[in-house]
Amino acid sequence: MATRGPLEKTAAPADPDLIGWLDTGLADPPAFQASDLQALLLWATDHDVSDVTIQAGNFIFVERFGRLAPVTRRRLSAAETYRCAQTLYGDNAPSQLAGGQDIDCSHEIRRGRHDLARYRVNMTSARAPRERGLEITIRPIPTTPPPLEALALPPRLRANLIFEQGLVLITGPTGSGKTTLLGGVIRHLLEQPASHRKILTYEAPIEFVYDFVRRSHALIAQHEIGVHLPSFAAGVRNSLRRKPMVILVGEARDAETIAAMTEAAMTGHLVYATCHTNSVPETLRRLVAVFPAEERDGRLSDLLEALRCVVTQRLVRTTDGRRAAVREYLAFTQSMKDAILAQPSTQVVAATRRCVREHGRPLTLDLEALRRAGRLDEAEYRAFREVGTQRIDPSSGVAAFPEANPEEDDADGP
Repeated sequence: MATRGPLEKTAAPADPDLIGWLDTGLADPPAFQASDLQALLLWATDHDVSDVTIQAGNFIFVERFGRLAPVTRRRLSAAETYRCAQTLYGDNAPSQLAGGQDIDCSHEIRRGRHDLARYRVNMTSARAPRERGLEITIRPIPTTPPPLEALALPPRLRANLIFEQGLVLITGPTGSGKTTLLGGVIRHLLEQPASHRKILTYEAPIEFVYDFVRRSHALIAQHEIGVHLPSFAAGVRNSLRRKPMVILVGEARDAETIAAMTEAAMTGHLVYATCHTNSVPETLRRLVAVFPAEERDGRLSDLLEALRCVVTQRLVRTTDGRRAAVREYLAFTQSMKDAILAQPSTQVVAATRRCVREHGRPLTLDLEALRRAGRLDEAEYRAFREVGTQRIDPSSGVAAFPEANPEEDDADGP
């Protein structure tokens, strides 16, 4: 790995704590080609790597168990980075990126008849020294989702993930395992011998696939937004013409999508969706805040009518260097919905928080359980409690957020 490229001025950081487990055994070629990219991605799949970042003018970095480290000894040129983009997406990738468009796609490497390595990819133009830059983020994803039993869900939560109709929301930040949890649910629905469900998924991009999941009577069709349909909202509208029993919406991030999926859940369908929020109370606020102020009361009423359960999931680093899921959830009953709607709009977050504390499961209970088991050290526990604007109310034991002004859209966007 001694060959140096034209942009190489300094070697990659030589921190043995970071480099030790990243000895890929791969050659560091003088020109990074498609075959080198494939070898790196297959190595990442086999070594528990969560993300690979390729950036013009920089080393290739990987993330493993929440830690970043370089895996090349020289910096890649912009030309090499754009060759990677063409390998992952096609020859028109540079022109799309030059036009100010980012690219979300999936990538597959077939290793054998029943062995498919899959990746989620984002490409975005970015600044680089002396040339037009590009950053590519690649996330290895398992081909087949894990069985629901393997996710160690509390029995009460598992019982509140599957219904005949209604809306189930899985929320959390990027990389918190939302897709894995949903994939386990969809696999469970397909595998049940008595399941006669037709399932339609709308994803950006498609992550898990179900080609190797045994099923007797269930059907599934997966659609990639931007490839098969233009938007999530268009996907939901499309689904209603095809008589599905279950609809999966990859992300609820705009008013049109949220309105469409709420209507679908209110008209006899079981709808699953994800949202980038950090607690159950924040989820209600975020989904309603994307609508004009004069519509929010009505939208909240419709949303609560459709809701069956909200699950918020986060990942924390454990003492063994890996990560574990911690969850907050609330299964909504009619009496809870009535109690929330009876409050002024400025008190919806507080009312929902009380429901989580009294009838659901606050996030802090999982944190405390990990700490008692010796799997979460005190520093990580405190850091997790204090992250961002979130604070923990010691008297309630539940994640508490500042009250939202219903007249203001969420500052972080949908």
